[in-house]
Amino acid sequence: MPNETPCGCGCPNTFSSKEADGDLERYRKKGPDGTTRALIDAIVAEGIDGATLIDIGGGIGAIQLELLGRGAASATAVDATEDYIRVARGEAARRGLDDRIRPLVGTFEALASEIEPADIVTLDRVVCCDPDLPGLLGRAAGKASRMVGLVFPRDTWWNRVASRLLALWGWVTRDSTRWYLHGTPAIDRVLGDAGFRRRDVDRSLVWQVALYVRPTEA
Repeated sequence: MPNETPCGCGCPNTFSSKEADGDLERYRKKGPDGTTRALIDAIVAEGIDGATLIDIGGGIGAIQLELLGRGAASATAVDATEDYIRVARGEAARRGLDDRIRPLVGTFEALASEIEPADIVTLDRVVCCDPDLPGLLGRAAGKASRMVGLVFPRDTWWNRVASRLLALWGWVTRDSTRWYLHGTPAIDRVLGDAGFRRRDVDRSLVWQVALYVRPTEA
């Protein structure tokens, strides 16, 4: 049965155990998705030895596992889907990394006060689930000392059409899940006000990858 707890990004969660297991199987066979891999590589290029991570909406834990395997010290994984946390914990244990990951079930909004700041905060395909962009990114930026990594939809005409069609389908099926397109200028504004500057990493037909880095003081 699907979990009905709201997801960490603010949308109703309808992911099932079968979907979580399937995502893990694909990850084991092929590694991270292309955009996720691009974000991971960009973060690693900045230097992550001994770094700490908060992975919001972390799913099966691909970002956590990859960064811990490349030199990061520890990670906090936030996801409202218990099945994804279960799968992520199992994979971390299989790799001998479970003692370096703190898994938290619930929304980032609800759990933020319990989470210590970290060097890096990641939100892979999370921004598009939350209508409150300033609230979500403001809380995320407040926890990051060095970097905020994002994968989010490009604000294109075809994505806008897809968003409207998904909203129509949700109305027909009474599914409250929505896909929100937040423009890059709006994202830049929130993270820029928090002291971060964007570095474009990659883009696909649908997704954009960006790493927001806090400039080091001379």
